[in-house]
Amino acid sequence: MDPLIKKLMQLRGVGHTLATRFKDSGLDSFDRIVAAGEEELKKIKGINPRAISSILAQAAEMSAKASEQAVHLVRDRAATLCGRVQEIAEDARQRFGEEMKGKTGKKVEKEILRIAGSLQDASQKLKKKKKRAVKVFAKVEKRLAAAEETGLKELRRSLKRTRKSLKKISPLR
Repeated sequence: MDPLIKKLMQLRGVGHTLATRFKDSGLDSFDRIVAAGEEELKKIKGINPRAISSILAQAAEMSAKASEQAVHLVRDRAATLCGRVQEIAEDARQRFGEEMKGKTGKKVEKEILRIAGSLQDASQKLKKKKKRAVKVFAKVEKRLAAAEETGLKELRRSLKRTRKSLKKISPLR
């Protein structure tokens, strides 16, 4: 059975046939069902007009649950990345010791603080930008992994690129 149809069948009052008709009319997610409203649902053949309001309410509830879960997952990822940035900062302090007191070292520290702040800002503003945040966080993970074994100047450049990637989610920093 198609997983999309199975997902739509979670709504009370929607069987296999009605779920297939929803899918065929472009209502392939709970968000789209809610956005369609009563008038659009009335146009679907075989739907019980008395069940429309119940179906809309259920779809809205399931859409909100899915959205909440996605936000929690992305916030967890942001927290993990923040911890990773702290690890990189500690590693840089150990590896570069006296160099960290110089001009480049201070700039590295500043970038680390900015990245940590951007990650915190991003985790606060995730309700509208979940998909973009997932993509940006994947890019940030790659950049941080590449930055671990570089020299101080390369580390600074990499951190700067990382921070610029985060601007797509939280443009304040």
